[in-house]
Amino acid sequence: MTEQILFACVEQCCYFKLSGELRYTNASGMDDLIDRLFGAKIQCRQLVVDLNQASFMDSTYIGLLASLARYCQQQNLPKPVLFCTVPAVNELLFSLCLDQAFDIVQQSTDPGVDLASVQAVPYSDQQKGRMILHAHEALIALNEQNKSQFQSVVDLLKQQLG
Repeated sequence: MTEQILFACVEQCCYFKLSGELRYTNASGMDDLIDRLFGAKIQCRQLVVDLNQASFMDSTYIGLLASLARYCQQQNLPKPVLFCTVPAVNELLFSLCLDQAFDIVQQSTDPGVDLASVQAVPYSDQQKGRMILHAHEALIALNEQNKSQFQSVVDLLKQQLG
């Protein structure tokens, strides 16, 4: 299954529906959407993420989710809600402590809103590197366990990016 990002913002509630294989190689659309959210181009008071159709997530994508949680913390918003019934994805989310940053609900969901497809954005190698770096920094910010697991990745990316 190919990756797909669907998004809607209705009454200041932002819905993200992510499906398929979610890898750094196809994360530019999600990263751009998060940048627009952080830049306040999207007015959002609550976040909901649906991962019920995700088959795989790499650490970059999980770091992008951590960025969403950090946005909510910085804006004094409620914890984002994350729906996921995929055992392998849930195991990964819990192992990287996303349950500390999200209210994880292990059931299916239907937001009842029309979601628009988010397209990939052409990124240069430098932009991809910065996206991967920022995603892993967000993962490290969640807790010490993640820091020990991903600090070497962050250090290497910082060195390569100058």
